[in-house]
Parts: sequence; structure tokens; C-alpha cells
Amino acid sequence: MKRIVFVAPPFAGHLNPLMALANAAKSAGFETDVITGPRKVSTVERFGHRAIRLRSIGMDTLESIANTAEPARSNPFRLLAQFRQNLRLLPAIGDELVELWRSERPHMIVADSVAPVAGLAADRLGIPWITTAATPITIETRSGIPSYCGGWMPGSPLRDAASRAVIRTFKQTVALLFREEFRRLGLRSVYREDGSEAIYSPHAILGFGISELEFECDWPSRFQMLGPVFATPDQGPPFEFLEPHPRVLVTHGTHLLWAKRTLMDEVRELSKAMPHVHFFVSFGDPEYKPPERTGRVRAISFLDYERHIEGFDAVIHHGGTGIAYAAISAGLPCLAVPRDYDQFDYAARLEYRGLGLRTNSIARAAPLLERILDRTQWPALAKFRDYARAYTPGATFLATVNRLSQSL
Repeated sequence: MKRIVFVAPPFAGHLNPLMALANAAKSAGFETDVITGPRKVSTVERFGHRAIRLRSIGMDTLESIANTAEPARSNPFRLLAQFRQNLRLLPAIGDELVELWRSERPHMIVADSVAPVAGLAADRLGIPWITTAATPITIETRSGIPSYCGGWMPGSPLRDAASRAVIRTFKQTVALLFREEFRRLGLRSVYREDGSEAIYSPHAILGFGISELEFECDWPSRFQMLGPVFATPDQGPPFEFLEPHPRVLVTHGTHLLWAKRTLMDEVRELSKAMPHVHFFVSFGDPEYKPPERTGRVRAISFLDYERHIEGFDAVIHHGGTGIAYAAISAGLPCLAVPRDYDQFDYAARLEYRGLGLRTNSIARAAPLLERILDRTQWPALAKFRDYARAYTPGATFLATVNRLSQSL
């Protein structure tokens, strides 16, 4: 039986959609291995996949890098420091993967875009691999608006071209600074001869999203949107609605621990200006013990979006891809409060496409939320809900696997 290995960090936005693809592969008759952080091993095994724990990854090694004490945003020094932390781990991880796959050679590797070390290890062994991109907007293109620039809207091709050139130069400089580490990983350059980024598969790149949401650009020829991919392998406590409408879900996803420290206080302040609204604050962690309810503000440790999001009237979120697409697929308007990374870019897309608004303060967002709750102002919601539901992620993924199997 052919075996596919899926590799992703132990973060919900990256691991969960990859688990959905692993489920599709298993249903199609493939053996499936999943490599991720140690804390997610039991989750992987619960779905019937073989979980492989690497010696080179400690219990909370990856989580400690992602959960920064302060926002990184587009600050090159903070991004570089985070990259340096990752780079210290990669050579040992890459060597262990090569050792593992030499002894048990898989049919194919599926590597999350923030786990490119798996793809580079596959290259060293001549194993075909697929990149999955939870945030496809980070892939470089030769036209369009670059990401990590603060959430730009369309409007200035000259600005965009200059920024793309700066980003490319920055990456080349980083590659020069860390050339010895890159060489050990098997990465001679950050770009291939055809100009494409070497950290993404030369065979296929699959994006978790919909083309209709994106700004115009020229995606790489091997890129394809899968559509929104939902999977909730973690199990939170039982949940039911006891409150009347209107109900607003508030979440900052599974990262951003620094922002979550003040989240309840911000929502309580917002609730004072909106006495007719019930707020539900999800902390994205099944093991989190939420504080007691305060008036119309109810804290939840973890919420399964697939099962419960349609019970809300609107969502306040940080601009993360998972919750953004969950809201789109449910036809819910959103108020985006981007905090870090590519969240500003997704907030810009949501506003530009008429799916919500963006702000930098939850506590003072009452006037904006009143607009969000007025469904007559958001006619685009139904159209984008239909766009999202028209995609067939599992079938598209299996078609890609079959195509590569026949062509390589």
C-alpha cells in the first residue's frame, strides 16, 4: 500500500487542514503518517493516522517560537530573530527526516509551507512532494500586492513593485547571512533558476483559500487553490447556546498569547456600549480554564467552528485564515482586528470584498459592530459563501496526488 507522509507544525491553522487531507488520503486507500509537535501526537492517532515523533523536536519547542512575547508585524529585526530560532532547529530535523525516509521510503510527502525542511529532505532523496499553504498570500508573485506590508489595498502598482523588490532583496540577504546553514539543508539559493522560491514544491502548491477573495496577481503555474479546508481534531468541552440573538463570536485564534491577556477586558468594555448583544470569547485552547461569565460576556476555552459558528450573527476576529474562511463559509460578516503577521493582509481583503470592516480597537468598536450586525449592508456575503462552498478540497488534493504519481 502506498504511503503519504504529512508534515506540519502543531498549530491549528496549519495542522488541522492538513489533517483533513490526510483523512481524504486514508479514505482513498493510502497509508498515512503525520509528523508534527509532540503535544499533538494523541490527536493524530485518534484519527487513525500513524503519528511520528521526532527526536529533534522537544515538547514545546515549536510552540515557544511561534508564541512571541510581543508582535512581530513586519519588523525585519523581529522576523529575523524568529527566523534564526527556527533555523537552529532545521538542520537536525532535516537530517532526522532523511534518516527516517531512507529506511521507510514513502510514496509522497505533503509539507506545510512553514515546514519546508520536509520538502528539502524529500528533494535530497528524490521523493516527490507537495506544498500546502495555509496562507497562500505569502507566496511571492511577479505582480500584485506583497504581503507583510501592513494590509495594503489595491491602488499603486509602482508601490507594489518596489515592495516586491525590497522583499526579494531582504530574502537574498538573509540567505547570504545564513549560507552555511542553508547549504546543510540542501538549499543552495532561496530562488530556483526559473525565479520560483525554492522552499515551495517544484511539483505542486495547494493553497487553503479561494481565488475570489484574493487581489489580482500571477500565481506560480503549479499553484492551485483548494478552497477552505476545515478540520477540528481537538475536542473542547460541550457547548450550547443559552443566550438570545444577537450573538457575536470573538476570537484571536490559537496564537497571540500576548493579545489574549487583555481580550476579555476589551470585550467587556465593548459590551457596555452594546447592552443588546451577547458576546462569546473563544480562547482556542481546549485545556484553557476560562474566567467566569461577566454580564453578557461569556468565555469559552475552545469552539468547534464547523459545528457552532452558524449560531452567531457576526464574528470579531484577528484576521487569521481559519476563522476568516469559517465566517465566509457560514455567510457571517466580520470585524477584523489584525494583530500580527499576515492578519493585516486578510483584514484588507475582507474589507475590500465587502465582507466586513477592520479596526485596531475592540473596546471602541461599538459603532462599527452596529454596522456589522446590520445584514442589509453586506450583500456580498451570500455570493462569497457560495464561492467557498463550490470548492472540493479533498477531491482536488487526491487528483493532484494521482497526477504527480503518474507524471514523476
